Amino acid sequence: MSPRQFVIEIIAVVAGAIIGTLVVDILGFVFAENAAFTMLASLGRLLVALVTVGLFAFYYRSMPPTPAALASFFTGVGLPAVIEKFGFDTVFSWGTILFLYAVFAVVALFTYRFVHANGTVRKVAADVAGRDGSAR
Repeated sequence: MSPRQFVIEIIAVVAGAIIGTLVVDILGFVFAENAAFTMLASLGRLLVALVTVGLFAFYYRSMPPTPAALASFFTGVGLPAVIEKFGFDTVFSWGTILFLYAVFAVVALFTYRFVHANGTVRKVAADVAGRDGSAR
């Protein structure tokens, strides 16, 4: 993996974790009467989100795309939901937690894939056009 790809991977993981956590925080505020931005302000929850989306990157490196997407979705729902229920001692029911983290998994996965694909396309376009902007 080139240094550029490594940086793109890190940016994609961080973006997926932050945007996924932000969407879950907003949904928790609107539908579950949670205080606004409590999840985003929690260092532990951000760390769980970073680890979860980091596992997405591992899955996409070690599996074909479809099994990686399925593994990412179920990891994105299961891992944070179990940690949320038992580690952070939330008052939400299992149904609410699973719904919120299903949304997290989808949003974080889409964000991760979008940022990763966008960075890869820019690299390929730069290689095709040449570094000085002229076509090969």
